[in-house]
Amino acid sequence: MKRYARFLGVLLCFLFLSACILPASVFAAQTEAIDTSTSSEGYFTVCYRSDCQKMKVAVSFGQATGYYNYTPGETSSYTFSKGDGDYTITLYRHLYGNSYTPVASKKVTVNMQDDLAPYRVSTDEITFSAEDAVGLKAAELCEGLTDTASKVIALHNYVAATLSYDYEFAAGVTSGVIKTYVPNTSKILDTKKGICYDFSALFAALCRSQDIPCALEKGYYYGGYHAWNKVYVDGNWYTLDLTMASAYRNSDAQALEDCIFHMTADSGYSYSR
Repeated sequence: MKRYARFLGVLLCFLFLSACILPASVFAAQTEAIDTSTSSEGYFTVCYRSDCQKMKVAVSFGQATGYYNYTPGETSSYTFSKGDGDYTITLYRHLYGNSYTPVASKKVTVNMQDDLAPYRVSTDEITFSAEDAVGLKAAELCEGLTDTASKVIALHNYVAATLSYDYEFAAGVTSGVIKTYVPNTSKILDTKKGICYDFSALFAALCRSQDIPCALEKGYYYGGYHAWNKVYVDGNWYTLDLTMASAYRNSDAQALEDCIFHMTADSGYSYSR
């Protein structure tokens, strides 16, 4: 009996470890969960049905790997933000604590038609469409405007004037009560409140819905995790911090320069990627 129990324990341990270290080829039957047919357009989609409540998508490029939350059963989009080259995409399911195990993996060589493509599309954290509330609001704000800079100014002023910082929600994030979170841009537009992640996600969605390339940047501001934007106007990238703009109600910008946040070496900002 003891010998059987010991054998069973070893077998269960082996099976558990195998699930954690099996190579990507084992997941060949499930690679349809990761669709890279749109790689030339700067993004891929994930759709995986599981009873697991927590999952993550890892996007590896060279030595860098970015991790994104994924909700099982949904079709979610993620971008190839590092440009052209070889990527490995891995989908993980939650086991316990901080432990995850891979369930699908796929390698792809990306060759985009447009280098700015990843900053124009709707993604899991920057969601919009021509018909949803975000797309319609952007169209309303930019009606009659013909140049990119004027549109960016209009969108900047709207977010700065209408959004308020949600200190209660922020406290839940910093305390660890809220462990995972992905912005819902339509909800943010409706409630008109959020944290830095929400401000930058909504601004990016508004810009992208007008075909203006916009990036959501993540990093630190004086030790605290933070999010802001970079927007592409007339051949150049410009940094905007909509959280700061809202805090100081900088909502009457007349020129692009009035919207730009200058991130100097001593400004307290640092990138996490």
